[in-house]
Amino acid sequence: MPFLKSLNPLQYKAATCTTGPLLILAGAGSGKTKVLTSRIAHLIIHKKVAPSNILAVTFTNKAAHEIKERLEKLVGDKSQEILTGTFHTVGLKILREEGHRIGLNSKLTIYDEEEQTLLIKLVMSELSIDEKDAPHKMVLYEINLAKNGNLSPDEYRFQSSNPIADYVAMIYRAYQNKLILMNAVDFGDLICKPIQMFKTMPDVLEKYRDLFKYILVDEYQDTNKTQYVLTNLLAARHKNICVVGDPDQSIYGWRGANIDNILKFKEDYPGTTLVKLEQNYRSTKNILAASNCVIQNNEQRLDKTLWTDNHEGEMVTFEECLNEYQEARFVVNTVKKIMAHDQKLKYKDFTVLYRTNTQSRTFEEVCFEEGIPYTIIGGFKFFDRREIKDTLAYLKAIINPHDSLNFLRIVNVPPRGIGKAALDKVHAISRAHNLSLYDSFKKAVDDRILIKQEIRDFVGSFDMLRRESSEMPLHEFTSRMLDITGYSDFWEKKNTEDALERVKNLDGLVSAISNYVNNHPKAALSDYLNLVSLMSDADGYEEKHNRVTFMTIHSAKGLEFPIVFMVGMEEGLFPHKRCMEEDEDTLEEERRLCYVGMTRAKRQLFLVSAKNRSAGKETNQTVPSRFINEISADYIRRKDVAPQGTAQDHIERIRKLLGS
Repeated sequence: MPFLKSLNPLQYKAATCTTGPLLILAGAGSGKTKVLTSRIAHLIIHKKVAPSNILAVTFTNKAAHEIKERLEKLVGDKSQEILTGTFHTVGLKILREEGHRIGLNSKLTIYDEEEQTLLIKLVMSELSIDEKDAPHKMVLYEINLAKNGNLSPDEYRFQSSNPIADYVAMIYRAYQNKLILMNAVDFGDLICKPIQMFKTMPDVLEKYRDLFKYILVDEYQDTNKTQYVLTNLLAARHKNICVVGDPDQSIYGWRGANIDNILKFKEDYPGTTLVKLEQNYRSTKNILAASNCVIQNNEQRLDKTLWTDNHEGEMVTFEECLNEYQEARFVVNTVKKIMAHDQKLKYKDFTVLYRTNTQSRTFEEVCFEEGIPYTIIGGFKFFDRREIKDTLAYLKAIINPHDSLNFLRIVNVPPRGIGKAALDKVHAISRAHNLSLYDSFKKAVDDRILIKQEIRDFVGSFDMLRRESSEMPLHEFTSRMLDITGYSDFWEKKNTEDALERVKNLDGLVSAISNYVNNHPKAALSDYLNLVSLMSDADGYEEKHNRVTFMTIHSAKGLEFPIVFMVGMEEGLFPHKRCMEEDEDTLEEERRLCYVGMTRAKRQLFLVSAKNRSAGKETNQTVPSRFINEISADYIRRKDVAPQGTAQDHIERIRKLLGS
């Protein structure tokens, strides 16, 4: 078949080895997506495997979408029968089908980080635990970490050495009970709960083992314990499991990923076939050689050396600037020079990668001053805006009336005269009769405990919207909901520039839902809400926009650009200062992160640092990152940038520009 003939010998071996466990060590830019899709097409076309018996797990929704598009070209409509998505997508499918067995119905709500925090605050209030004793953010981090490790509240308490572990375990237990009552799950539950069912309900496990006879897992080096356990449970019978990954690109240890999952795969699955994809099709020889220089300093890796038939290309450039403002100006000026020299390049061909999101501010200022279009991935996103969150809260509460958290968010938005006294009465009914807030409001109105007409009208409108939610297209229903609830009118009446911008955003949401309906005509409202909940930072990147892209290196995983700037290459920033305080494993992960950033570049790579960097009101002197010194002089060109004014001069220029 043509798709197999286009593979190199090792890619071909990986694509056609279909029986038993297979470990594909796929270096950056080695064509792993092509291999994955070819392997699936080979299973369907040559091995006559039913598409529904194939499970392909990816790291991001964007990667899943790319695989689906390629498979459609290879196997046509059969691609629709393959379950392709993230671990969370797979977990959601299982919970929607089997969740009724543990008290969840198919219209469950997925709580994001903001909703998790609100629920934790509610639980802590009910338990009379002070925020000073157990900070909300720390509690949230510990609960998420426990779920990544597949730990129950009791198991967490037994294993944790955290000084607030007693509080966390108590909050965690009550938090889980609240989620069940609200027919809701968080991201950790999407994997933990299927595992719990598999371990306690053998018939459920057998059903999915029989369904998924062939399992493929991408980015296996970044799987955590729950993902590892879920994969092993599903693959235990047939053992036709193919994992693809690269230990040199394992960069999520801070959120529970365990590099040992890939390093010890051959121990977990005796008789594993190992295929190394070491030919890089993305980068120039110099970029690849420089990247290899850095990663070879790590000990936790499997032997692998990337090589390429691409041309030598430009040497990697290291620029040491005076301060962060000169760093930003150097990047912007270099973009302008390169584009002037090569008019085929566009702004979207450039990306600026940094270690932390806070580094983007100075680049935004300089781009604004110079009129350079840019986009930030992982910053303040469209779906994080207040008016969008409010609208989604309405939709979540309408399809899941048990979701008291989102119902509480919108019950008085826009203002309906529902004060503290009314809410206290409703909460009392909820506690006394074990009802959701929605049902408690209905009871309060029916029993004439609440007699305000605005409240009675709201309950009546909410009931009507619940009935209509499945009777019209999603975008039309959303538009009607915004009208019936008075939410659009609420912003329009303010008639300020900010309010009118919010109205435009609401129109944009309706338009986005309309596009979704066109592509998924049979989808339900819950499908769209789940899609939004499962979006990651990387999913926000759209190549069609002609803008310079700013993002953290973590967000850049899986992407590539002709020209890459890695900024903030200083000790204490990258590698991060915590490396000096923790163990060698943390430093090795920072080095892998550097390697990931470097291997995003196709044509040119710039590593940039600042001699002085502001930290609040202080300015600290810095030294270049140790990763710079790990690159052989054969592949890197170093030079200083002449000062072009102080940071204060730059601030004054921005102020004058904004003042004009």
